[in-house]
Amino acid sequence: MGRIKYCWGLCLLLALACNRNPKIVPLPASKQDYSQEIISVNKEIARREQADIKLLAKRYNWELTQTASGLWYQILNPNASPKAEKGDWVQLKGNIATAEGHVIYNTQRDGIKEMRVLGSDDVVGLHELVQLMGEGEQARAIIPSFLAYGISGDGMDVAALSSIICEIEIIKIVKTN
Repeated sequence: MGRIKYCWGLCLLLALACNRNPKIVPLPASKQDYSQEIISVNKEIARREQADIKLLAKRYNWELTQTASGLWYQILNPNASPKAEKGDWVQLKGNIATAEGHVIYNTQRDGIKEMRVLGSDDVVGLHELVQLMGEGEQARAIIPSFLAYGISGDGMDVAALSSIICEIEIIKIVKTN
């Protein structure tokens, strides 16, 4: 009989404890703003990458022009053909690799590359480069990481903060306008 009372008492105690709402104590919020430090770090990363790009261009003896967005490029054989525009389909051949030498695209390995200007998931810098080119033109470019795969890379072959080196030729532009 004593055991039964003891079990009932224990059950009652557990039932009361389960119905009780625990008091949630919020953690104190940090009042410190890190935005200026983040901006400073990003500026330093961009400054170092710009210096690396200039060294690469010097090593290859390339005379590159920088766009307002930060793309470094040179059109090797400019002609009067119409430039690729948003929505156009472009066929190109050539080589695209990281600054470290990892090949991302190569015509001999991967075939002719087709992309829709500003309508495909290719890196932003490549879209910008093909808009500077006409059919039959060749170009070389160094695409900084912020116009390529960014701070995280592609998760497979391209490391974080990697610049991309392009040597391409536009074979055909199919206008959509």
